[in-house]
Amino acid sequence: MLRLLDVSLARGVRVLYSHASLIASDGERVGLIGPNGCGKSTLFAAVLGEIPTEAGEIERPAEERIAHVAQDIEAVDQSAIHFVLSGHAPLEAAKKALKAAEENGRDMEIAEATATLAELNEGALSAQAKTILHGLGFSEEETSRPVREFSGGWRNRLALARALMRPADLLLLDEPTNHLDLDSVIWLEDWLKHVRATVITISHDREFLDRTVGTIWSVEDGTVRRYAGNYSAYEAMRVERLRQQEAGAKAYQRTAQHLQSFIDRFRYKATKARQAQARIKMLEKLEAVEPVKARSEWRFEFPEPERLPDHLLDAEGMALGYDGKAVISGVGFCVRAGERIGVLGVNGAGKSTLVKGICGELPLLEGKLVRGQGLKIGYFAQHQLDSLRQDESPLQHLKRMAPETREQELRDFLGRFRFSGDQVNELVEPMSGGEKARLALALIAWEKPNLLVLDEPTNHLDMETREALTLALSTFGGSVLIVSHDRHLLRAATERLWLVRGGHVSEFEGDLDDYAELVLSDRRDQAAQQKAERKASSAPVKTQKEARREGARERQRLAALRKPFEKRLKEIEGRMAEIESRTSELDAKIADPGFYSGEKEEVEAVMKERSALSDEKDALESEWLEVSESLESVA
Repeated sequence: MLRLLDVSLARGVRVLYSHASLIASDGERVGLIGPNGCGKSTLFAAVLGEIPTEAGEIERPAEERIAHVAQDIEAVDQSAIHFVLSGHAPLEAAKKALKAAEENGRDMEIAEATATLAELNEGALSAQAKTILHGLGFSEEETSRPVREFSGGWRNRLALARALMRPADLLLLDEPTNHLDLDSVIWLEDWLKHVRATVITISHDREFLDRTVGTIWSVEDGTVRRYAGNYSAYEAMRVERLRQQEAGAKAYQRTAQHLQSFIDRFRYKATKARQAQARIKMLEKLEAVEPVKARSEWRFEFPEPERLPDHLLDAEGMALGYDGKAVISGVGFCVRAGERIGVLGVNGAGKSTLVKGICGELPLLEGKLVRGQGLKIGYFAQHQLDSLRQDESPLQHLKRMAPETREQELRDFLGRFRFSGDQVNELVEPMSGGEKARLALALIAWEKPNLLVLDEPTNHLDMETREALTLALSTFGGSVLIVSHDRHLLRAATERLWLVRGGHVSEFEGDLDDYAELVLSDRRDQAAQQKAERKASSAPVKTQKEARREGARERQRLAALRKPFEKRLKEIEGRMAEIESRTSELDAKIADPGFYSGEKEEVEAVMKERSALSDEKDALESEWLEVSESLESVA
């Protein structure tokens, strides 16, 4: 459970929000939303104890029972599977305890740590870690690769896997779908259904929120408001609340104007003075309702293409790949004017390879790709954000593309993409990922392409910018080809779906819900196959002689594990027998009436010893039960 009690948070001198009082109950799924910079990640930092609150309190689980996705991952030599397993705090603690006990030669502690490890079942946890890694797009071979060999986006996936591996009462997810493909997003949604912890998710993916949360915390109006339901329900409730607030403001204004009019007319007339004073008091008591602040929603458009040939692309027998090895082959398709296509497929299937081939960034290995006369492609990909010149401004980027165009016209154009005033002269380097993405979209739009090819365009974009992009694509007069994990964008902006699968590209006849079922079915089949393979590999065929030897070794192993526990039980039982004997002697003295007529010091000493033996016996009995349970747990 998580409780925010009248919490206020600030960044520097700026108060982000105040008087936030909210409760996330056990197992509740909460979506934390709000515009960029409103303080969502700051709240996570406060929950983790990384920053203090300005006011109020946060009641949270113990630190070891909170899981979150680390933002920075060191390039270590540790393998991916071991990095993820290290997120399981009890397993790591047991390993450290065993290592320390072995270094100090403490048999009892060795046995206890070994028993704990056996109870945790490291083999089962390793299988779970592999399931998570496979779900997030890692192949079997990649689970053994060192963390340092993975790119930034893949390290983010490793951090997410590590957080999902940690046993926790509270799971904090900050933009978990960034850097994931659609298949991994679908798997993550399914995985979160079975997580027992309270889950709080920051996300700009509205469909992901719709499928994974039942409560919305919205940062708005200087505080954090709670809405019951998923994101779609929140939108409907917020619109209704704003409508009621606006209606209340208008009703207040009408009543206040009516009272003020009466006061102004009659307050200085003797015959009406009493009524005027009464209305002054009514006006003072009338609760003011703030009118809804007009919020201008940002919108932009892709300019209409100057030319739109009917035939844009025709492919036949096309093969694409790297170093002469094909990733996809036998590809045939045609793209006509006005078509809107979404590209689906698991990570590594070849979606980006296909896109690069279409855009001319990757040469064909065989076959042909005919580009229509007048074809102009606007290509957006994540690596293009890195190719922006870091030491230049948005205005300088656009000037290089249009040196003959008046500066004011360039400024006006950039303003449509939320670069206004001095922002057009700010350097690219310190910009956020969302700002760089908006600049890349602006540069594409300036060229007036007739085919937009977008590879994961919504990464780093906030909800408002995603919605603006969705509307812009929906009204674009040219053709669109999109690879994206944002299903809201795919549903709104595409009409056909291609599936990249098994080295081929084909038309997908179903919709995105059918594709989700296909993904989960494939993952279940893959998990069942891997389980069968692990079972087969862990149970090799043995001869009768080998089986007897293995049985003897196992009996020796168990005997070695049991020995410290059995030894300690024997010690406890021996001491308890001594206590029983001595207690009987003391009880006999205490029961003798003549005993109390002796020396006072002797009486006190006997009573004190009797009490101490009783306490020691209670402690030994408790220890006996614990050691017995540990002995029973040794398999």
